Amino acid sequence: MLGRSEKSRYLASARAYKEIQDRFNAAMAGGTGLEDVRDDVWDLQMKLVMELARDAPSTAVAGPLQSAARLSFQIECSTGVDWVRATTSGLAFATACASAEAFFGRRGESMPRDLLGEMRGVAMLAAYAGHRCGAPLVGVMVAEAITSLSLGDRMVARELTATVEDEGPEALQQLLDALVRQPDVSFRQTRRAAKRAKESGLGMPEIMQQTFERDWLAREAPAGRQGLVTSPFAVASVRAAASSGRTLVYLAPGPRSGAALRINPPDAQREMCESVELPGLDIDAVRGQVHRIREAYAGAQSGSIGRKALARVIRSVLDGVASAFWEPMLSGWPDLRDARIALVPLGHSALLPLYASPLSPVDGTPACGLLDVTVVPSGRALFLASTWPLPAGKDAFVAADPWYGAGEIPRTVPEAREVAAAHGVEPRLSREPGETVPGDRARTGGDPLRTFRGAGAGTGPGGSGGVPEDIVRRMSEASLIHLACHGDLQSDEPLTSSLLLDDRLPLSSLLERDLRPGATVVLSACELGSIAGDLPDEQLGFPAALLAMGARSVIGALWPVPDEDETVDLMVDTHRALSHTSATLALGQAIRRSHELGVPASVWASFTHFGA
Repeated sequence: MLGRSEKSRYLASARAYKEIQDRFNAAMAGGTGLEDVRDDVWDLQMKLVMELARDAPSTAVAGPLQSAARLSFQIECSTGVDWVRATTSGLAFATACASAEAFFGRRGESMPRDLLGEMRGVAMLAAYAGHRCGAPLVGVMVAEAITSLSLGDRMVARELTATVEDEGPEALQQLLDALVRQPDVSFRQTRRAAKRAKESGLGMPEIMQQTFERDWLAREAPAGRQGLVTSPFAVASVRAAASSGRTLVYLAPGPRSGAALRINPPDAQREMCESVELPGLDIDAVRGQVHRIREAYAGAQSGSIGRKALARVIRSVLDGVASAFWEPMLSGWPDLRDARIALVPLGHSALLPLYASPLSPVDGTPACGLLDVTVVPSGRALFLASTWPLPAGKDAFVAADPWYGAGEIPRTVPEAREVAAAHGVEPRLSREPGETVPGDRARTGGDPLRTFRGAGAGTGPGGSGGVPEDIVRRMSEASLIHLACHGDLQSDEPLTSSLLLDDRLPLSSLLERDLRPGATVVLSACELGSIAGDLPDEQLGFPAALLAMGARSVIGALWPVPDEDETVDLMVDTHRALSHTSATLALGQAIRRSHELGVPASVWASFTHFGA
């Protein structure tokens, strides 16, 4: 709660903003007066920024600053008159968001849904504004600051809070020291003495403040190894490039064109941050391509279009991505053909097949078959993933469920058996094809897809009741995980998106657990490499969550996966290659082989590698 003086400051700032907002609405309706509004909201924004800087712990002006910065940013981006102002307003908005996140975090609450939507839109456009004003690094910083809020600092804060409340400050100090010395230490390894500390009455804000002031997590580890750098003061993208050796490329769709913003590793002998224009990557073009994919798969599920028509649509989208992204980017930066690349797509661009699209429509060979490329939700996610060491040996866990009430997908079982055989283990099969459980009913017509939506499931979302604990336990112990089953992507509530193995295994339940540090996870299920479509949030999908839980690599599909022999071959080829190369190169080789064999793009184009 705000004190009396803070409440007074908040009300005064809110009234000042409300008066400007009313004038803006009138100007938009009448077509005059916008220039005065533009200057006044800029002045209010800068005044509130100074107040927040002068009294940083206070959140009294964070809300009005957020509103003023958003309006200023909206005006500047729509007019395109002053991109420096637009970029500055983006920075002000990010600052206000960080303050608001701290406020909601102290109350144990999540950021309001409508606010998250605004944040994502600003993150994408702020990166583009930074490019236009000649300060791309500022655009990258704003994008990182906003996209990391949902699962970045919030996740770390939650883990540290649990440690403090359960075991006290001494345990927290030991944990942080261990994290600096050994990047593979689990966040939960020090939580065994769970009830000791609740009696201490410690307050998290003070502990967190002391922790980050001392910057425990941002120190260099002995022998040149870096610890988990999760301090909010760290520049995530630069650290990610240094730790991974990859060149980060942020994709920022803009109002009339887009931009690629490049962060170079320290040994690249180039400027730290560069940018190039992408004329065909404007927001409407990106959304149009995503809509084409969704409509095509909806038609395939309903039976209104056939397999060949679906493949033609996907091939057309791949060529469109090549023309809008790969060709202009590599024309501006031809040296990237020999670099290790990490793509950071912002907004709806995260739903495009960037990994498997060709470098040129003429050649047609998927980019992942020619380059060492990966996709990451954010610079911070790449940093965390590259920090985890590769586990010694391969302790594989392979599981499949061919049914779970959403229509039979029988090829998941032979896929699991072949993948398991490649690693010398036995698969865990929920049931055999054709072996139903009470309430299941088959889906008829069309090629089966490994998706839950629109399947008329008999078992229903609740399943037989309860998270499949045996599967979760075995996942946490394995260094290599392969799951072949139905996937259920929930656009409106991303944390309820689920794997369907024995029962529903939602993302929210997985986030309560740890994976073995450095693990590789393969999701041979529909759409679970994607993000929420209605409110794109790269930080609330399976890839970002699994990376935050300790995975180094995650393989998943952006769209529905056909349950066909070619899908089985793609997955088995990937696992065979994993014995002698990295996960991203293994998947890239398997996709290239499928392409060369003439396998339809609808089978392989949606699969993407996420992580280091």
